[in-house]
Amino acid sequence: MAEPYFQFKKFRVYHSAGGFKVGTDGVLLGAWAPAKDGDSVLDIGTGTGIISLMIAQRAKVSVDLIEINPIAAGQAKRNVMCSPFSNMTVYNEAIADFTNRGKQYDFIVCNPPFYSHSQPSKDVSIRLAKHTVTLKPADLFKYASQLLKPDGRFAVIFPQTEYDVFFNSAKAEGFFAREIVNVFPQPDYPLIRLMVCFTKENNGESNMTDFLIEKSAKRHDYSEEYKEWTKDYFLRF
Repeated sequence: MAEPYFQFKKFRVYHSAGGFKVGTDGVLLGAWAPAKDGDSVLDIGTGTGIISLMIAQRAKVSVDLIEINPIAAGQAKRNVMCSPFSNMTVYNEAIADFTNRGKQYDFIVCNPPFYSHSQPSKDVSIRLAKHTVTLKPADLFKYASQLLKPDGRFAVIFPQTEYDVFFNSAKAEGFFAREIVNVFPQPDYPLIRLMVCFTKENNGESNMTDFLIEKSAKRHDYSEEYKEWTKDYFLRF
């Protein structure tokens, strides 16, 4: 039986192990994450490595990828090694241990385990990937604060239901929301996700935009903005 993978235009992501699959959250964050040429990038809880690979495709960056799950970390290493992008290193470590290295970054990105209210899965890999059992928002922002350069940026995605938890955690560590993208699945549907770029610099009011994934209830009837964001990655566009 062939090993499951997701084929992008310039790289392939194997995602059969560790509870991490290629999904909409990772794709959106990878396509949007405002990293730029010359940035040193840290991807916390990288899973398959998809977000870092998407960033590396469009910007000349150096990337460190951290993953606590050894199975997922192994798969991320494979995906990175098989990609055409260099300057990427995967670490199978907990974020607390990695922080002790004393490194700091221009840009940090994270698609965190954000389900704090639902019943955790019995599968250990899925539990690590999706539930806040090893990396609570308060800890995430604490470590991000230590790992980020004073003028750095920290981009994260989370559900609307976790809004207070994430924004309160950010505020406690002195972060300010610089950019906010409200993600809606379809017209007339409620907000499901927020993508936020935080900084330690208070530049006044946040820049807020709305983003629509699909323009109708018809399956895969993607909005023009979704196509624009993903056209350099997806074979279908």
